[in-house]
Amino acid sequence: IQRNMDEIVFEEYGFASLVRVPTARLVEAGARDLIYGDEGRDPECVLVVDAGHAFTHVVPYHMGRQIASGVRRVDVGGRLLTNYLKETVSFRYWDMMDETFIMSAVKEKCCFVSQDFKRDIEATRGCVGRRRGGNPLGLEYVLPDFSTSRQGFIQGSQPDDIVTDSQLLPLCNERFAIPEALFHPSDIGIEQAGIHQAVVQAVAACPAEMHAVLLANIIVVGGSACLPGLRQRLQGEVQAQVSHRVRVFAPQDPVHWAWQNGCALATQSRARSWQVSKAQYEEMGAHRTIAHFGSIS
Repeated sequence: IQRNMDEIVFEEYGFASLVRVPTARLVEAGARDLIYGDEGRDPECVLVVDAGHAFTHVVPYHMGRQIASGVRRVDVGGRLLTNYLKETVSFRYWDMMDETFIMSAVKEKCCFVSQDFKRDIEATRGCVGRRRGGNPLGLEYVLPDFSTSRQGFIQGSQPDDIVTDSQLLPLCNERFAIPEALFHPSDIGIEQAGIHQAVVQAVAACPAEMHAVLLANIIVVGGSACLPGLRQRLQGEVQAQVSHRVRVFAPQDPVHWAWQNGCALATQSRARSWQVSKAQYEEMGAHRTIAHFGSIS
């Protein structure tokens, strides 16, 4: 795949140069501004948690170099959470199995990460949306009818809402039980560690002198990082398992932050050492190009 991509970029589209790096590398490249602000110094170590569409990757870096032995992957991402929500809602309320786009919007607007799962489960016992007892964690999502509205919304969030019962999707413990799969994949049949345990494992696989710095410089990005409460829950869960101080950072736009760092990097001098020009590609060949990009990941 990498060789074919290089061939398309240089031979079919004729780009003058190319930099091909994983998302985590671009996150690490912008860590200075997020962690230290205007102090102007680069962090010695960074631990990137990329909660993406298909998987969640945990990648440690030391002085800009990936520590391969510490890389971990959890097979839970945004796509799985959306499918899990679809199945749960279809079993309990409406058949939404063919409505991936709508359910993805429901997940983004309604779901959150619980800070105390057992407490919240107990608090929502017997709750179906807001129809029973006015539970504060329950809500009703107004599904789009595609005649008067193409976007769904939470009932009460817009003035003068006029909807029918057939448009209402009640949600209660689904709001936080679905994202809980990030921390307990075994609940849905995936026998893997949760993302907090993957972080601890990744740090433990790195040299001992790096542990404190890695734990103090954790950056979480990706679509699932937009879930309210994820950063706080991850920090608390990791802190409960280690003795060093834990700090978890999340940018304001976790989805596009790696891309924004890539745009900024393209204007900097250090990007020149990362890139391969068309002339170099033609001289070195595909295999040496792949090796070059692998050395900067």
